[in-house]
Order: sequence, then C-alpha cells, then structure tokens
Amino acid sequence: MKAIVTGSFDPITLGHMEIIKYASEKYDKVYVVALVNETKEYMFTMAQKKRLIELAVSDYDNVIADAYSGMTADYMHKHGITQIVRGVRNEQDVKYEKDLAEKMKAFDSEFETEIVVCEEQFAEISSTEIRNRLKNNVSIKGLLPESILSEVIDIYKANTH
Repeated sequence: MKAIVTGSFDPITLGHMEIIKYASEKYDKVYVVALVNETKEYMFTMAQKKRLIELAVSDYDNVIADAYSGMTADYMHKHGITQIVRGVRNEQDVKYEKDLAEKMKAFDSEFETEIVVCEEQFAEISSTEIRNRLKNNVSIKGLLPESILSEVIDIYKANTH
C-alpha cells in the first residue's frame, strides 16, 4: 500500500522525519512531497526542497522524494495513493488536520488520513523556527537531519548574500 506525507518542508525537520520514519515502517511505498501553500512565503525553492528531502530520506528504500505545485488529490490519483499520513504537534494542528482530512475524504471517498502525534521532543521544532534561527545566526543543529545541515546553511547563505 502507498502513502503520502506532504508539507512545505521549508526545510524538512526532525519532526517531519519522525512522521516519515513511521510511514516507511507501515506502508510499502511512501511519497514525501513538498507542496506549494499559497499562504506561505518560502526560503527554499521547490528544487532545493526536493533535493533536501532526497538527502534526508536516502536511508529509506521505500521512500520517494518529490515536489509538486498542484493539488494533493491530483498527485495522489496520478500515483495511485489513497493513504495520507500527517503529523500534529499541538491542538491547533489537530483541528487543522481534522478539517483537511474531512476535505480530502469529501474529495475522494477512498482517501484515508492517518494523523500521527509527534513525540514531545519534536513538538517545538518547525520549519519556521529553523528559518528564524538562520536569519538570526543561531545554530540549527539538532533540529534537522545531519545529512542536510551544511546544505541548508549553504543555501541560506547563497540566498542572502
């Protein structure tokens, strides 16, 4: 069975990796897809996000990294995916994800969303926190996979100088 883990992944964090690890252990194939959210401003390009995801998930044989600018449902139909795995950190996330799951189910009755609660140690980690730390020259070590740490810093420096 195939599953999808979506997000803006700007950049991918250890919290995201926890959800991806869970999904990779439960599903035969997992698509980790960076999507465009029109309400957000991004630090990294879609190509950069895809590359960072590829590096972060390189140890998982059944995980595919991708980036997509269309609707999640279209991507899922194109790849024969019916399972959605989403992570939540707090009550605000739970409400948002429940609403999103209901919309996806209404769009296609075969779509099933599994909501996974993050471990407490990852609850405060967000892409926004990483971007803020980068902007303020504060260490991001321990917030994202080691495999992408230097590349994230290099991309940030290249984009700001």
